[in-house]
Amino acid sequence: MAKWMWYPGDYECYHSLLLHGRRDEYDWKHPAFWRLDDCWHSVVFQKDLNNEKELKLNVLLHGIGHIILDDVPMTAGEVTIPAGSRWIQIWVYRMGGLPTAYVTGDLESGEDWKVTCNDKVYHGVGCSDWYTEPDSDPEVFPFAYEKLTPVSVEKTPAGTLIDYGKETFARLTVKVGETPVRICYGESAEEAQDPVNCVIRETLPANGERVLQPRAFRYLHLDGEAKVQAEYEYLPLEKKGAFRCSDETLNRVWETCAYTFHLNSREFFLDGIKRDRWVWSGDAYQSYLVNDYLFRDEAITKRTIRALRGKDPVATHVNTIQDYSFYWLMSVGERYRRTGDLSFVREMWGKMVSLMEFCLSRTDGDGLVVPREGDWVFIDWGKLDLKEGNCAEQILMVRSLEVMAECAALLGEDGSRYTERAAALRKKVEELYWDEEKGCYIDSFRTGRRFVSRHSNLFALRYGFDKDGRREKILKNVLLNDEVPPITTPYFKFYEMEAWCEMGELPRVLKEMDGYWGEMIRLGATSIWESFDPRETGAEHYNMYDRKFAKSLCHAWGASPIYLLGKYFLGVDARADGYTVSPQLGGLRWMEGTVPVQGGKVTVRCDETTLRVKSNAPGGVLFWQGKQLEIPVGKELSLPTC
Repeated sequence: MAKWMWYPGDYECYHSLLLHGRRDEYDWKHPAFWRLDDCWHSVVFQKDLNNEKELKLNVLLHGIGHIILDDVPMTAGEVTIPAGSRWIQIWVYRMGGLPTAYVTGDLESGEDWKVTCNDKVYHGVGCSDWYTEPDSDPEVFPFAYEKLTPVSVEKTPAGTLIDYGKETFARLTVKVGETPVRICYGESAEEAQDPVNCVIRETLPANGERVLQPRAFRYLHLDGEAKVQAEYEYLPLEKKGAFRCSDETLNRVWETCAYTFHLNSREFFLDGIKRDRWVWSGDAYQSYLVNDYLFRDEAITKRTIRALRGKDPVATHVNTIQDYSFYWLMSVGERYRRTGDLSFVREMWGKMVSLMEFCLSRTDGDGLVVPREGDWVFIDWGKLDLKEGNCAEQILMVRSLEVMAECAALLGEDGSRYTERAAALRKKVEELYWDEEKGCYIDSFRTGRRFVSRHSNLFALRYGFDKDGRREKILKNVLLNDEVPPITTPYFKFYEMEAWCEMGELPRVLKEMDGYWGEMIRLGATSIWESFDPRETGAEHYNMYDRKFAKSLCHAWGASPIYLLGKYFLGVDARADGYTVSPQLGGLRWMEGTVPVQGGKVTVRCDETTLRVKSNAPGGVLFWQGKQLEIPVGKELSLPTC
């Protein structure tokens, strides 16, 4: 099957450029503020041939160019290649767009071709099963569309309020009458009816029909007469994961998280669909794990990783954020552990090396990574000491160095430098950031504040800095200490809930899911919010960044219950070489669910009397009541729970 082909990573660069230029708010454009890399606009595809007979083929281009056959140039189109040993090149130039080529006939375009950007270095081409027809164009992303019907339309003193019943992302076709119409988009009814403070709004001139840019909303408010048709725009993804249990609130949490996550799974994993509509590395790192338990669509994960990294040379941290560079590095190692795809590691290796060199150039005499001019140290919204080399950043750097060493070993490269730097930095963290008096890690030893955050200590637990009795001290002095500022974003709730799960505190996690995610839903949320403070009331929940409706009410980093329920309650941990199942009810009376794994899926049902496990994928092992049992393929395993 012939496929349109391009320079590897350029499809992602091109669509990243389009995506990151679409953000607008308050009637002004807001493109991404970090460096965005373009695709190469002049590329050369090549294939070596040794054909016993004459070949006839047809070459199509998106762009302008020609063919070279054994140093002889010719026009693209129908080509005859004599028998024998020879090579063919396809030169393509496309100003302002993505240059691609498509070959049919006795020879077809696809994965077995090579490509260069004229630097004389050849790589395997990029291509996709999405673009196999002659009239398809990789510059067009293959979204699907579905017409939406509002649940209510009501007159207001200022116009008409349309409610679609839940958060959505849709393009509007609007036919305007004899007077201009102002459209205000709202994730809440309050936002849609506030023309001054609503984030997304636009005015359409009189007498015309227009198809508008897709946007996020639940409500629309129109201040004049117009006919509106909304079409939901989405990426068709198969929902392979499932979860149900005895707690109906938790069921609603899971479904709402799944819906939220699908809305934000598009060209790449987005942060949120209303305000930014950008790809952030920290957000994406969590999305990769959620994806593993919901869609297990590796294509979108790889697209996101490629888009985030762009091209060499490295000029800034990923998204300009120090910790986001580390998440990017760790994500490549994580993909290998979960898929065993060594070719992807090999594809990313050069960019891993250059990014790590950039990070190492930002270290001080102690080997600690410190911010330089232009570097943003984020970690999380909240009260932290982010100056002079934050502890959480050092821990992420340690883990990134370890990942570099692991990937180097996989590729047969010398990773000793990374191993040595990781060990040295790990020792420095222990020496400089552990505060024996406080019984935990402090954010910074240089500022003199000795400030304690949950964030640094959660990373300490996650990445092996909790040895020699320190885990118990962190638990007592941080996690169970109400004087330590709480975490209020779903982003870091991910790590907090994961830590509790690792310590076996599943009843606590259930309580938190009910009081945090469940409370959002009880307040009317149809998707998970960017942040949530239960102490706020009414429209206070929509305020963020000192702007009345700036908070995203559909944020992918809020979907972590899908991962937590799949990994720790259903107990499925899927890796490249197989998967393990170790269910825990955690206070539930019963639960059932499905988790996608390599080669298929595994279904778990557990109640107070019986555990049932069934899978169509090989390599499964059940750990249950001190026993280790092989999970048979296609046959249900049934065991008593008491």
